Amino acid sequence: MLYHRWEYSVPADETVVVQPDGCRDLILVSRQDEPDTVRMTDWDSQPHAVHLQAGTKMVGYRLSPGTTIASTVLTNEKLSTDTLEDMIQSEAIGNSEIFDLIDALARSNSTVEQVARQSGRTARTLQRQFRDLSLPSPDFWRLLGRARRAVTALPCRVPLAEIAHDYGYCDQAHMTRELVRWFGRSPSRLRQDIVSISGFNQPGLGNWPNEGGSELGDLF
Repeated sequence: MLYHRWEYSVPADETVVVQPDGCRDLILVSRQDEPDTVRMTDWDSQPHAVHLQAGTKMVGYRLSPGTTIASTVLTNEKLSTDTLEDMIQSEAIGNSEIFDLIDALARSNSTVEQVARQSGRTARTLQRQFRDLSLPSPDFWRLLGRARRAVTALPCRVPLAEIAHDYGYCDQAHMTRELVRWFGRSPSRLRQDIVSISGFNQPGLGNWPNEGGSELGDLF
């Protein structure tokens, strides 16, 4: 799937924390008595707070990991939900080879060198290929993918040291540093917040579905 569509209406002023998911979102923002605007999120490397104004309506298109959109989309004043999906289909930038490489980096405990070798490349060639496409480095996808997978294992209640081992961390302290780096909280604190953990099950890096519907429903 190239994208997943989501919608959200803001009932009252609120602040939400957006966690890194390895995706960019194209968002159509509507506010009463204001023209609609389109914005593109970036690939996040740490959580950030987003302040939402009451009455705001958003229709978002979460692009598959490694996909981006030509900048011309953001300057098109005639975009609407009726035309945006067609525009995404025609202007999306990405290719199946890169998607497969990102998936391999995110879903396993392999190093960049191992993934490069398995694809018939050197690590330097792989890094250059990502850079030429204006994508984050291979290590970004590998480390974020591993951290996201580790978070989704937290509800199983096995010892944190065991989870750290299963996901290729040197030890529990190493996993703690990485999860704090990416998500702003330690594994023990994340484990206590089931609502936040459930957000990691939304389609993103490491769990992007190959088939199925394109509706995410309410994102927040």
